[in-house]
Amino acid sequence: MHEAQLDIFRQMGALSNDVYFVFDTAAIKFIYVSKAFETIWAMPADTVLYSPLSLLKTIHQEDKQDVMDSYHEFKQEQKARKFEFRIQLPNETLKYIRLSVYPIQDGDAVNFTVGIAEDITVLKRNIFYMEKINARKNSSLEILAHDLKGPLGMISMLASGIERETIADNKNHILQSVQMIQDMCKRNIALIGNIVQQEFSESIEVELRKERADLVWEINDVVQNYKKHEDDLAKTFTLHSTVPKLYIAIDSLKFMQVINNLISNAIKFTPDNGVIELTIQDLQRSALIMVRDNGIGIPANMHPYLFERFTRARRNGLHGEEPVGLGMSIIKTIVELHGGKIWFESQEGEGSTFYIEIPK
Repeated sequence: MHEAQLDIFRQMGALSNDVYFVFDTAAIKFIYVSKAFETIWAMPADTVLYSPLSLLKTIHQEDKQDVMDSYHEFKQEQKARKFEFRIQLPNETLKYIRLSVYPIQDGDAVNFTVGIAEDITVLKRNIFYMEKINARKNSSLEILAHDLKGPLGMISMLASGIERETIADNKNHILQSVQMIQDMCKRNIALIGNIVQQEFSESIEVELRKERADLVWEINDVVQNYKKHEDDLAKTFTLHSTVPKLYIAIDSLKFMQVINNLISNAIKFTPDNGVIELTIQDLQRSALIMVRDNGIGIPANMHPYLFERFTRARRNGLHGEEPVGLGMSIIKTIVELHGGKIWFESQEGEGSTFYIEIPK
């Protein structure tokens, strides 16, 4: 392998979070391993430079034979190859690695192998949790289909009865029917609430997949959806930003879940004709998002418990919306997974302001 080629490969490795390496097949030793190796394997790169076999000790016991077989097949075929395996670190951490290897010919012989090792642990865990969540959702839908079919059918019958009773002007029977409808609705709403609670609880276990996104565009997209329904919600929604665009590495799906939850909470505790205002500020090293409402505020005795899981600081909305008790805990978890922090200011009768600061 020419020195110029090796130098280009080194420059690529220095800029990447993946491990770039060059292996001398004849001498059975590494001649280059990028610094990313130390982050992924949690051991000095010099260790494998001086002792290539030390890598075998890190491979999960169940995967060692597959790795060895894949390596021998690669040597025989002399073709680019990809394979995955697990490594076990000294602190018992388990990681998934995707290895891409390429033969480099020098004359008639293949003397070198170059490759890239990627840490795909987050991807693997997300796939696992998504499969788990989807399986549970299928089960949840079956429960809903079974448990809601009967009661909703009864509600339909009662509604028809109300229509007939109204015609006959028998008010006593109408009242009894309405009360029965209300009881059934409450039970089924509670059932749906329990399922939603489990979904939210599980969803935060999925690790973040950060991508570069325009925070202003993402939040504006959420706000515009609410603005379309301002008349129905009897609220006014506004968004202000100190910059037209603000790029930041976030998991857009989860971070917008945070924004949606904060807006949803503001709606529940803001009277009709209230204002819910979002503000975005560029603080150079971080981004600050504020969600402010002029609602009823949060009682002082609830402040210390607001972000607790299944918090005691739960209460019904102004129109009787029942709380799950997990919303603010999930919000705090997602913000902290982004390396950020969340806090709030609130006084009864004067509204609330929630602040989220996320590092760039």
